[in-house]
Amino acid sequence: MANRRDFLKGASLLTLGTLAACNANGGAAAKQPAAPGSKYIGLQTYTLGGELYNDTANVIKKLAEGGYTGFELAGYNPQARGFRSFGQDAATIPAGDFKKMCDDAGITIVSSHLTPNNLERGAKYDASTKDTILEYWKTVIEDHKTFGVEAIVQPSLPSINNKEDALNVCEVFNAVGELLGQNGIKFGYHNHSNEFNKVIPGGEAVTPYYQRGFRRPDDDTPEPETIEKVFIENTDPSKVFFEMDCYWTVMGQQDPVAWMKQYPSRIKMLHVKDFVVIGDSGAMNWENIFTQHYANGNKYWFVEIEGTNSGHQLEYALESAKYLLAHDFA
Repeated sequence: MANRRDFLKGASLLTLGTLAACNANGGAAAKQPAAPGSKYIGLQTYTLGGELYNDTANVIKKLAEGGYTGFELAGYNPQARGFRSFGQDAATIPAGDFKKMCDDAGITIVSSHLTPNNLERGAKYDASTKDTILEYWKTVIEDHKTFGVEAIVQPSLPSINNKEDALNVCEVFNAVGELLGQNGIKFGYHNHSNEFNKVIPGGEAVTPYYQRGFRRPDDDTPEPETIEKVFIENTDPSKVFFEMDCYWTVMGQQDPVAWMKQYPSRIKMLHVKDFVVIGDSGAMNWENIFTQHYANGNKYWFVEIEGTNSGHQLEYALESAKYLLAHDFA
């Protein structure tokens, strides 16, 4: 079986569309770069790791000067009611102070990533834990109203072993979406690659993503479905939307554009992620991805870069902004 890197390149070249008219940076040839701040460019602040907290106001200012106009937050702590810096001597930046730093720099806080942390490790999402999960979400609402976010997104997959588990998660997600919606905040879910594992009813284990569902003619077991499909097709569109991480979708051997075409009204936000700096690998066809995202009537997307301990995350984020400013499709 081909490794994930080989698949990523193949998927971008073959299923996301030809790169014949593209340059070596994985997109249409760049024109004169747009001026920083002249178009929307979002950043998931997880990208910065501890670098965000070395000199927070100045880092946010540099990001704005480099072209970022929107943030999706990471690191909010409901117990501390603020943002914790990395390290043993964790200081807290109060929510209001963080919001002011963003306002002063001209950056809009669009959304926030949060996962309930008040469950026992490995606990299922079902009727027995729903109230506990909802209690967590109640603790984050006030400050996120202060931030003025449009959405809160859960970025981690609950424990799932079969289709019944996935359907139980859908019921909890609907309840969370209803609670946040009553407070003027949309609820979304963000995938990694494990959402493209397959599940069947009846207590069977998750089928690994690379088992493509080949079946013998006499096989009468249910056709496995990806967790992501179960989530999308069994949550209420008025209560739950989806944020697709394009990189992790392809790492799960799926085509982001195909998913956006199949579920144009459900996938509302994107994570724009490459091996490191956006556009450097040439493996992701960002033109096709952005084109479909906008064709579906969507606006928001966020650069995210892994490797938060590199010490170069701010540098990588600014280089990514340069690429996005230089290409009309973004």
